[in-house]
Amino acid sequence: MPPVYFDLHCHLRGTMKPDQAAALAEKHGVPLPLRLEHEHYLFSDFEDFLSVYDQVGHVVRSAEDLKVIALAYLEAVARNGTIYVELMLSPGHSIANGIPFESQISAISDAIEEAEEKFGIFSCIIVTCVRHRGPDEAVTVAEMAVSNGSGHIRGFGLTGNERKFDAKDFKGAFLIAEYSGLGLTAHTGEWLNAESVLRTVNALNLSRVGHGISVAHNSEVMSELADRLIGFEVCMSSNVFLGSAQSYDTHPVRKMIDAGCRVTFSTDDPAYFRTSPAHEMEVAKKHVRLSVSEQWLIINDSIDLAFCDETRKSKLRLHCDRFSKDLGAAVP
Repeated sequence: MPPVYFDLHCHLRGTMKPDQAAALAEKHGVPLPLRLEHEHYLFSDFEDFLSVYDQVGHVVRSAEDLKVIALAYLEAVARNGTIYVELMLSPGHSIANGIPFESQISAISDAIEEAEEKFGIFSCIIVTCVRHRGPDEAVTVAEMAVSNGSGHIRGFGLTGNERKFDAKDFKGAFLIAEYSGLGLTAHTGEWLNAESVLRTVNALNLSRVGHGISVAHNSEVMSELADRLIGFEVCMSSNVFLGSAQSYDTHPVRKMIDAGCRVTFSTDDPAYFRTSPAHEMEVAKKHVRLSVSEQWLIINDSIDLAFCDETRKSKLRLHCDRFSKDLGAAVP
């Protein structure tokens, strides 16, 4: 397989490595009470992960910080064959740290444009509301996203703890985003059952879901979502690190692929789960035993499911076709 990778589920703050966080903490004179081992973040479970994640987020104190973080990640993954990334931004955290929403988008947009010019990688922004921060803030975030006018904002999502609030509570925010033409996704089915995934898709009119792996435990739900061509942003390392999947070898994604689900492989929070788009595909090839045809299907589905416009998708397809032809020519 040629080195062509995608990352459709990547939290911007989750790309910040411990050394970056430490440097920002020193720069801004803020505490960083983290548990580190061999330059890795340490956490015991999902709730502990969320706590550590919020601690790290406090070191981001300027728009320039966001640009530096975004550009560093895009450069790093571009050098290993990633050609497209969708960066998830939860603006409420940075607003609380004194960074206006417009400044956040401007800084990340600058990073996206610089990364494309220097490293040939395409990217866009998914503005996200945080589930456990409630539906009122979600409406505010949606209104900010659609009124900003940036062409780099291509999607709207729901992140955070899916055990907090019902998905339908966020319908107002998602209607605002949908009316403005943004792509819609939401974290669901990471911890709750398959039926919750179906309810979330229906309540918010999603084309994609973040994780969604619990559908593998209900063949009827899984079949319905496959028939409806719903995309699944699967993050294997995240699932195994946090315990929503017991191991790579027993990960539910194999059942999902066999059932015809449209699957992409993504990083979630790569600095926390010690991964990259290339690593996620290698993990899938090894443990899910993806065939070459399945790998190409996942690449094509990643492009189809991406929130970028059709002009950008055409460029991505052309890029992948060129790799495919080069690969074919190299095979005796």
